[in-house]
Amino acid sequence: MILNQVIDLSHPLRPRRESPRLEIRQLPAPDITGAPTEEGWYIMHSISMDNHLGTHMEVPYHCLPEGADLAQLPVEQFVGKAVILDLRGYEPETGIPLEDVQRAAEKAGGIGRGDIALCVTGWSQYYGTEQYSEPPFLTRQAVRWLIDQGIKILGVDTRGSMDPALPDRQNHLPIFEAGLVYIENLTNLQAVPGSRVTVAALPPAIEGLEGIPVRVVALVSG
Repeated sequence: MILNQVIDLSHPLRPRRESPRLEIRQLPAPDITGAPTEEGWYIMHSISMDNHLGTHMEVPYHCLPEGADLAQLPVEQFVGKAVILDLRGYEPETGIPLEDVQRAAEKAGGIGRGDIALCVTGWSQYYGTEQYSEPPFLTRQAVRWLIDQGIKILGVDTRGSMDPALPDRQNHLPIFEAGLVYIENLTNLQAVPGSRVTVAALPPAIEGLEGIPVRVVALVSG
């Protein structure tokens, strides 16, 4: 594959300005090398953060004690062909029905087993504002249908395409019971040319962790 363009689908993270929390602290030179600072610029940091932060990935261990953590999922699950589902035009906290998701999938050329499904609502334009907390969401029937198509990742450009009338665990559970990866707070999906693209979203393989901020990129071939 000859790359023509790499599109960043992730929000940048800003220490001390994020919610949830992200803080960084530069370590003093003796903690790094034992050498005095006069030897020149050579820094390291201590990081303190909540792991569901910015553009982040969640895996089955989030809701299932026996579910796979970040280190247990095969690396192949984090890279693949993605289908972009155009679901723009909905009002805040409006459920996106199954029929509309099916129509978007048909327009995009269909969803195959092993695909990555990325839903663009256009809500990323409100990231960092109060309005961002009231996005449209996929109905449970729409989520179930996407799962039944055999996708391996579901991604959304909102803080979570979840029904606000239901507890968070009930919303998440069908995704993780199917062994899927879930990515929240994507951005720039509307910049992807066409409806199919290769996507990579590689997390660090940390044992015992259910989520982590992740850099997601679309790899556009020439």
